[in-house]
This record gives sequence, C-alpha cells and structure tokens, in this order.
Amino acid sequence: MSDQTDHPPTSIRQASMADYPQLCPLFEELDRHHREARPAQFRAPDGPARSEGLIRGLIEGRDSTILVACRREGPVGLAVLIERQVPPSMVRPPRRIVEVDNLVVTVVCRGQGIGTALLRAAETWARERRAETLELGVHEFNAGAVGFYQSWGMETDLRRMRKSLAGGW
Repeated sequence: MSDQTDHPPTSIRQASMADYPQLCPLFEELDRHHREARPAQFRAPDGPARSEGLIRGLIEGRDSTILVACRREGPVGLAVLIERQVPPSMVRPPRRIVEVDNLVVTVVCRGQGIGTALLRAAETWARERRAETLELGVHEFNAGAVGFYQSWGMETDLRRMRKSLAGGW
C-alpha cells in the first residue's frame, strides 16, 4: 500500500444531502464495475445511480449512514452502513450487526489508504452502536475487494452460491 503522506489529506465524515450530486458518480463507478463483471445480473438505472429519496433515507435514518472520504476536490470514496438487529431463533441468540452495504473509492485514488480509513470509521460507527460484528457481502469476481477485506482482518463467514437456470426450461 502507498504511503499516505504522498497523497493529499483525506477526511472522513458523515454525508449530508448537499453531497448527493457528488455521491452519484461514486455509486455509478461501483455499479459499472458490477455490470461489467456480471451483465446478466446488473443493469444501468434509468436516471441517477441512487435516488434522492434512497440517499436521504440512508443519511437521515436512525439505523444507517453514509460515510464520505473527502479531499479538496470533494468526495473520493464512500461507505454505506446499515445497523441490523438479527432476531433470535431456536438455535441462535439475537445479534446486532453493522453491514457495510456499499464501499467504493474512485479508481484514481485506490491504494492510498482511503478504503482503510473508511473501514476504520465504519468500525467506530459500529462500536458506538454496540454492534457485535461489522459484516459485508462481496462478489467472488471482485478479487481485489476480497483481498482488501481479508488484509483488513475480515474473514468469510458464509458462502452464498448460485446456479443459473436461464435457458433451462
């Protein structure tokens, strides 16, 4: 990883609705990566990458936030965090988790410690809510992200598998 002192300073803060126009290109960058890897699963939206209502709900929600990594030029990364209460079952106790629903750093700023700073801030946010774990889902095709999360100390807890049935009727 690059030495962060070689790069402009980055600050992490909670997003506001004033950030909305600058958040959409970051979400679009994330979405484009998914569309290119899995075109049958992901498509381009008709309009902005995320609706204003969705972003407002995440920012203003009691159990969610969007963290933004900012430099002088504006947002260069984001992490969407959602607190979830996992109800008890006959075999599992209740749990409180924070899920990293999306994390993206613009391609020109990757390898500069911004993703790590976002995950540190996500962990702080989760600890403040007394969450037991910080969790996320990552697609198997995204080897760079898998390696990044593993290097950060995350481990696979559950593997979700699928089989395409398209054309099998």
